[in-house]
Order: sequence, then structure tokens, then C-alpha cells
Amino acid sequence: MKDKNLQYYISRFLTTYLGGERGLSENTFISYNHTFQLLIPFFHDSLKKPINKVTMDEFTSDNIKAFLSSLEEKGCSASTRNQRLAAIKSFCRYVQADSPQDLYNMQQILAIPSKKQEKPAMQYLTAGQLEMLLARPDSSNKYGFKDLLILTILSDTGVRVSELVGIRVSDVRLGTPAQILVHGKGNKNRYVPVSSNTAKLLSLYFNNEGLRNPAQAGRFLFLNRSGNQFTRAGITYILQKYTSEIHEECPMDFPAKLTPHCLRHTKAMLMLQAGQNLIYIRDQLGHEHIKTTEVYARIDSRQRQDALKAASEQIKSPDTAPIEYRNNPSLLDWLNKYCE
Repeated sequence: MKDKNLQYYISRFLTTYLGGERGLSENTFISYNHTFQLLIPFFHDSLKKPINKVTMDEFTSDNIKAFLSSLEEKGCSASTRNQRLAAIKSFCRYVQADSPQDLYNMQQILAIPSKKQEKPAMQYLTAGQLEMLLARPDSSNKYGFKDLLILTILSDTGVRVSELVGIRVSDVRLGTPAQILVHGKGNKNRYVPVSSNTAKLLSLYFNNEGLRNPAQAGRFLFLNRSGNQFTRAGITYILQKYTSEIHEECPMDFPAKLTPHCLRHTKAMLMLQAGQNLIYIRDQLGHEHIKTTEVYARIDSRQRQDALKAASEQIKSPDTAPIEYRNNPSLLDWLNKYCE
């Protein structure tokens, strides 16, 4: 029997393990697959041999560290670097379960730490800023109306951009209550309610696009101008186009850059400020753990503290002089009566 080399394990990992046994979401699979599309040429160039000649003995922590360093030299962020490392560690866990003789090398790679990264401040829009954004698309034409609906669904439901582009016509329920079936992370599906205004826009969109025809049920809800499924980059482009226009006109009142995830944060913060329970917000956003949702409560709490502090600083102390208790004979006489 031939030795199981690196090519064998990568092929099995990507085809049998990830696609079948793990049952990962499509986006996670794409991320893992891209990691090995980068790793294989790196091994080919650094070891000067084709991948089918690379043994598992050469899959070492030193080589993986060199690969990670090469990513950073090319400008990859710490977050991207950590994502690539996470994919490699998943591969190592798979290998060590099948090949105990490679346990030492796999453990050495698993011990490589993730790079610390500063967490950027959470960005979200106020209700007024969101109103400015949704008023921007020209809904009188076909493409502007579609842009408006895309931005409205993102801000009204808080779905992830990957979930938005995966919505199919059959996932939309226009009855009462109106809902959208969202295919979330880890192949977990959930229904998210939509407002009456969003439902009206969806109904118009269905009429304009001929989506009430049962033959259209399986197509994606939103197609780009080429007639293909929207990509995450395509949705980001639409949002940034309107963001740049508004910022250019109102630089002090609107951010220069937004991502679709900012609209997700906006939905959560507006729900929280409206008094919605964290459990309901968690279910709306599709968070697996409530701790993920609690971050919004902590941000809102800090905002309230800052507002209270600002308000207290505006309150001026009275100009009257304080009472000098020790030099007030009448007050002392009055107190002494209760000491007799």
C-alpha cells in the first residue's frame, strides 16, 4: 500500500470529511478550500516538489508558520491569517484521528497560537441615518427599486449578507405574518419576520419580476445584472455606493464606509433600544449563544451612562452659599434642646 501523502489527506479532507461528515456550510467550505488553494502552491515553491511528492513528515509547524508569515507579507490581516490557521488546524485534527503516527507533527501545528487583533468599535446607524440611507435609491427604476429592497431587508431583518444572497423565491411568505426562511450558518434555518412596509415592497417586487409564477419558486430572490446570484461583494458594492453619495453631501452626519454587517448591528441596536428582550434579538439574528447577543446590551449600557454623565454635567449647582453650621447660634440652640 502506498504511503498516505499530503495530497491524499487534503483530497480526503476536502471531499469526504468536510463535505460529508462535518456537514459544514457552503461559506465555511469555500473558506477552507481557499486556504488549501494557497497552501498547496506554497509547499510546491518552498519544497521544490509537486504536492503528490510531499510527505506528511514535511507538513510541520515550521512550514505552516512560514506559510502564515507569507500571508502577512502579502498584506493579509490578522483576522484572515487566523481564519487560514483555523482551517489548517481542522485538517490536523482530521489527520491525527486517521494517522496516529503523525500525531506529534499535528499537535505542534495545533499549538500555533492565533494572532491577537484589536476589535474595532462596532459600527451601526442611528434611526435617522438609516432613514437617510433608505431614501437614497431611486425606486422609480427597476435597479434602484431592487437596491432599495435589498437594503430594506438587510436593515429590517438583520440577516447576514451570506444569508441574503441565499434567499430563494420559495423562502418568502407574503401572507400574515410575512416571513422569510433564512438559511443560516451551520445549515441552521430560521424564519425571520418582516415589517408591513417590507412586505409591501416584496409584493411589488414579486409583481414586477413575475415571481408569483410557480416556475420561479426555485430561483434566487435577487439576481445581479448578469442574471446570476448576487455575491457578497456585489451587495457590499451597492451599500457602499449609496454610503459614499450620502457622505459626500453630509460628511459630518454619515460615515464614509459601511458594510452589510453594519446594518445587522443597526437592527440589533434599534431592537434593544425599543425594549426588545435579548432572547428575541438572539433568535432574530440567529445567534447560537446568548453571549454573542449580549454585546449589544453592553454597548447600549455604555451609551446610557455617557448620556447620563453628559446630562449631569449640564446641571449647574445653585449659587447660594452653604450653611455654616458651626457659626450658626440659632441652629446650635435648636439642636441643643434635643440633647437636654
